[in-house]
Amino acid sequence: MGRPTGSINSATKREVSRQMGINAVARRSRYPYGHRALRMILSGRSFGAFLALYLLIDLAVLNVEGWLGTMPSEITTVSPNATRVMAQMIDTVPSWLLGAQIGLLSVISLALALVTLIAQRDDATTDVKVYYHESLFLEITASGLALAAVLCLQFLWPAQAVFHALGGVLTTPIFKAALVAVHVAWMLVNIAATAHFIAVTFGFVQRGARERMRERYTANVVVPRELTRRVRHHLYLTAGTTTGQNGRPGMTFGYGTGIASAPEIESDFTDGTCLLDVRRVLVTWVLARWTARCSQTVTSGTATILGGGPRLWFVLRLDEPVRGPTVWCRRSGGVPLTRGEKLVLKWAFHFGERRNG
Repeated sequence: MGRPTGSINSATKREVSRQMGINAVARRSRYPYGHRALRMILSGRSFGAFLALYLLIDLAVLNVEGWLGTMPSEITTVSPNATRVMAQMIDTVPSWLLGAQIGLLSVISLALALVTLIAQRDDATTDVKVYYHESLFLEITASGLALAAVLCLQFLWPAQAVFHALGGVLTTPIFKAALVAVHVAWMLVNIAATAHFIAVTFGFVQRGARERMRERYTANVVVPRELTRRVRHHLYLTAGTTTGQNGRPGMTFGYGTGIASAPEIESDFTDGTCLLDVRRVLVTWVLARWTARCSQTVTSGTATILGGGPRLWFVLRLDEPVRGPTVWCRRSGGVPLTRGEKLVLKWAFHFGERRNG
């Protein structure tokens, strides 16, 4: 069970990691450490995400600068020699970085054109998706464009100019130098990512290397994705099978019945909304409360369904889109849920748009 709320997705992630860890073929096909590090930094991030992350760093530096501006000047004083060195770095390094980043983007565009030609010649269009994933092409391009945009904007240092216009009194260049250091670190990551991109590109133009790339993609992406899908659905559909035995109240996930069942929770879903996760600890807590209240109430007509006692039916399936007003929790027998129990169940079931892949 996924800790601490019994999340099905968390439990699935641990189970898939365990299964892949004991699989000899999967271990042999794992990405190298450098590839994994780059993927951890870049994978899944868009141009906007990189800009947003940098903006957060910029605002954090401004907050530190504002806080230090309230301290005695003796604490924030920087020697004239250090000030001169930092000022020179602020004036010259960003232009060097911008030129280097534009050069990297040119190399990426040329390499992509080469891959397109190879794919057309060898009828390898089905491998292009594998190439994009393995080379991190989309993420590298987004990171490079974002850094170029940041460097162009920071020639004017707009946030710092606004800060000083609003009364910021600290004039030391150390904070601009800190942001330049962030630019340099970002540039180093982009250089390493571009080197990886070029290595993958050279491998793609060779049939043998392309086959190994395809096998590694299958072992690291296709198999874990399919295993994740199967384990998630298994955990969800079997989450309630151990309850409701011997006439006791229970719950069922992924199935519904309109026979002798009363609607308990209804939601109005927008187009494309899916059930993405369930926090089973919260659902179990509601079941325990509901079971105790059912046992204290003797009613006639608590007809059993499928040979069991009173039951809660959570009728939605994982990842299946729903739209409009939908009753997704029903009750057969027993007592109605309280308002608090319904609220906890709404917290326990996480809805949203399904991500591709």
